[in-house]
Amino acid sequence: METEDLVSRCVSVDLEVDPKTGRILSLAAVQSATGETCTHHGGNLANALLALDAYSSGADFVLGHNVILHDLPYLREANAGLKILSKPPIDSLWLNPLAFPRNPYHRLVKHYKDGRLQAGNASDPEQDARLVLTVLQSQLDELRKLAGDGPDLVAALHWLITSKGNALGFDAVFRSVRDAPRPDATEACQAIQHVLSNRACIRQTKQAILDAERTGWPLAYALSWISVAGDNSVMPPWVRHQFPEAGAHVRRLRDTSCIDPECAWCRTLADPASLLGT
Repeated sequence: METEDLVSRCVSVDLEVDPKTGRILSLAAVQSATGETCTHHGGNLANALLALDAYSSGADFVLGHNVILHDLPYLREANAGLKILSKPPIDSLWLNPLAFPRNPYHRLVKHYKDGRLQAGNASDPEQDARLVLTVLQSQLDELRKLAGDGPDLVAALHWLITSKGNALGFDAVFRSVRDAPRPDATEACQAIQHVLSNRACIRQTKQAILDAERTGWPLAYALSWISVAGDNSVMPPWVRHQFPEAGAHVRRLRDTSCIDPECAWCRTLADPASLLGT
């Protein structure tokens, strides 16, 4: 699946919400496959939501920046019967640290700070909805490059982030960039092992693999960070807040020294005596 084809199958949605009341003030939906948009700025919200549903009917995925924890819950609160709510989500906020682990200063996303869109304007959902289509395209392009340079990492990410709910949209993303289906558990665990080899404690690596399917997204963020650690890599504060286990994984894998003489990481990098040359 070409990345452009995946983008064309998405409807990008953005809402402006009153933070005090939770009421949707305005909304916009944009599809790259058409020149038309669906917008609402005041007036009858119920009719606007029905129009949104009609406009989105041909899309396979609902796209947004923080769409899983922001836009979709507000849409569900406003009308739980909307058909758009049944479409698999693709969240560009969640994807961004995976696509750009090396350089936190992404051109369009302030992901080093809070993950918000760089050019976002709270009063213009249409602008933000269009911007998210561009963000997704850049993420797909970068993930495809990563898949060529580090296939083990991208295979591991594919398996980890699709191990729980809200998986179909993210599965489509990684099928597109890898040109391959979701790996099975054996292949994924081998990939995790390869990514962490000589980058983390071997004992903690074994434990992380045992818990991998349960931990999912947090381990994915930890692997992305570890894969480029020391190379201007920054785990965004919003990731540490939303997925605190990601930071805990890094501490266990990198900062907890074991006594296994076969552990190259702990013997050469995490052992104080070794670092002192004693």
